[in-house]
Amino acid sequence: FTSAKLSSLRCHLKTHSDEKRHVCHLCPKAFRTAALLHNHVNTHTGNKPHKCSECDTAFVTRGELSRHRRYKHTLERPFKCTICEYSSVEASKMRRHVRSHTGERPYPCHLCSYASKDAYKLKRHMVTHTGEKRYECYVCQARFTQSGTMKIHVSQKHGENVPKHQCPHCSTFLSRKSDLGVHLRNLHSYMEEAVKCRDCEAAFHERYAFLQHRKTHRRERSFRCAQSSCTCNQ
Repeated sequence: FTSAKLSSLRCHLKTHSDEKRHVCHLCPKAFRTAALLHNHVNTHTGNKPHKCSECDTAFVTRGELSRHRRYKHTLERPFKCTICEYSSVEASKMRRHVRSHTGERPYPCHLCSYASKDAYKLKRHMVTHTGEKRYECYVCQARFTQSGTMKIHVSQKHGENVPKHQCPHCSTFLSRKSDLGVHLRNLHSYMEEAVKCRDCEAAFHERYAFLQHRKTHRRERSFRCAQSSCTCNQ
């Protein structure tokens, strides 16, 4: 990569770094560059600045627009397999396809011999080791390892007798629309002055994201010695 502008070079160098300093004010996600954060925030706000010139569809990112045009209008499949006749609209799908020829599984589990062709399947596999139950029933607080299992539980156990209004930014359900409005104002509204974490350098423009971040520090200090101020992680 070469550029006549120092700013462009600095932006490019961030693609090689794992540091994610740009935190979304609507959820806990963070990104390497401001441009990636901007695209992500558009998914929350519904802003779709990239409009198709051949139909009325609009998209959050330029990449989504390009894929749409290939799928719906040009039917172009620029990524072609060198081993068989398969071709794809997207480079990522082509990479996964090539692994079906090579047998490559670049995402290994560090706890067993399992390895996956893509990152998503590895993430789903890891739950079998951790037993982590990330998904909580918003009616009875029962917890589940998979979101699909939680949804089946809600449908079978609670039927129609559940709160109707779900927050679009978190998993909270409320029985009245007015309560949802209060929830959105108190936890998800944008704050001009960022709230800074007292235990690290993170800063947030939304109260909900800040509170979720604070939980990570509380977990770190969950094992405290009764005789001193020492803490222990496990």
